[in-house]
Amino acid sequence: TRHGCGGREAEQKEAALEMSDKKQQLDQERFWNGFWPKVQRGTFFDADAHTKPLEAVLKDLPGGRAFVPGCGRGYDCILLAEGTKRVVTGLDISEIAVQEAVKYRTERKVEKTQVDYVAGDFFKFAPGHSFDVIFDYTFLCALPPELREGWAKQMATLIKKDEGRLATLIFPIVKKEGGPPYAMSVELVESLLKPRGFVRVSLDTNVKDSHMGRQGKEAMAIWKLPSQKSST
Repeated sequence: TRHGCGGREAEQKEAALEMSDKKQQLDQERFWNGFWPKVQRGTFFDADAHTKPLEAVLKDLPGGRAFVPGCGRGYDCILLAEGTKRVVTGLDISEIAVQEAVKYRTERKVEKTQVDYVAGDFFKFAPGHSFDVIFDYTFLCALPPELREGWAKQMATLIKKDEGRLATLIFPIVKKEGGPPYAMSVELVESLLKPRGFVRVSLDTNVKDSHMGRQGKEAMAIWKLPSQKSST
């Protein structure tokens, strides 16, 4: 056969994972659409401000197209745009979150052509192009563990090879059971991304200016995805 036994087993595993993921994704949509009506600015996971540890690494990130999954009210989308340096897409599974993000964008007098929002499923998101920058913060940790491999697979699909950068502000680095947010670690994120070909570019385990209550529980890791021709 074309793939051999190992290839068939891998395909079967991917198919089983996809079936499991579909149910999880439906559950996620119901959960977040039910939760978002309670989320006022500055409550729950909404910090009512952009993420200062992201601001600290902007100089290390390329211009071009940027993407923020689980964008919420879009504070970090506005920050990532840096005026006109990047065209940013924010995605959230909740329509209510996107409506709130549009309100905030209007408040900040930012054009839709610079920062736009999509209500949809991250795992089905197919923009037709890759991104120069992706920022994940409080997105991976909100996903049930069963969806983590799918997260890494989709990141590999969306990021631009070689020059693109995936910035992961890893949180919460704690010992706890259950979630969301689920406990994270640098090792966990690396174990998801490395099999997909990602290489860590930098790591800061001494993150400054975290949101209140998150100090000492975060690490900023930046990753790239070398093409097969460029393995460095």
